[in-house]
This record gives sequence, structure tokens and C-alpha cells, in this order.
Amino acid sequence: LGGGAGAMAKSEGPDGANLFIYHIPPTWGDGDLAQCFLPFGTVVSATVFRDKQTRLSKGFGFVSYDNSSSAQSAILAMNGLQVEGKRLKVEVKKPRGAGGPAMGLGFNPYGR
Repeated sequence: LGGGAGAMAKSEGPDGANLFIYHIPPTWGDGDLAQCFLPFGTVVSATVFRDKQTRLSKGFGFVSYDNSSSAQSAILAMNGLQVEGKRLKVEVKKPRGAGGPAMGLGFNPYGR
């Protein structure tokens, strides 16, 4: 992992190696997330998203590996795992434009 959370904030792995993690405990930071997913392969980045004003965790983040087989191992082991009273949801991050809602752009396909 090397230079700490700041050094790995923007890196992504190859297709299929980037994971979206839901229901992250509010006490976790980038380092906690990375440590949790490190047993499955080389983590190139781990980021817990935080509110810009309060700096509190939004409860989701991304973990990227250097290969897709590590990501698949992490999904199998970590999806549904209960951590600090929350059940993690781990899935492959969909590439931009893959048909899902565009995060942060205000578009909501469900009309809510």
C-alpha cells in the first residue's frame, strides 16, 4: 500500500478489478477498508466516501485490485459479511455509461 491513503486515492485497477462496497461501518477510514480487503490480493486503492462538510463517512466506498481474480475472491469472501453491526455488500463497480444511474449528476431513473 505504500504512501498512505492520499497516495492511493485516485488509482483504479483493470476492468473487473474495481469493487463498490456498501454499508461500510461509519468508524472506518481508507486504511481500514484497505486492510479488510488486503488478504485477497494487491490493493491499488481504497477510498471511503465522506461528506464534504461534515467529513463523516457516507457508508460506501471503492476498493481496486491489480487483477480481476483478486476482486472475485474478495466478493466471494466479503459480500454479506457482518462487520460492526452492518452487512457489507460488495460488487464489481460498473464502468461509467454502463446503464446504471450516474452518481452525483442528479439523474434518478426511478423518479424519486
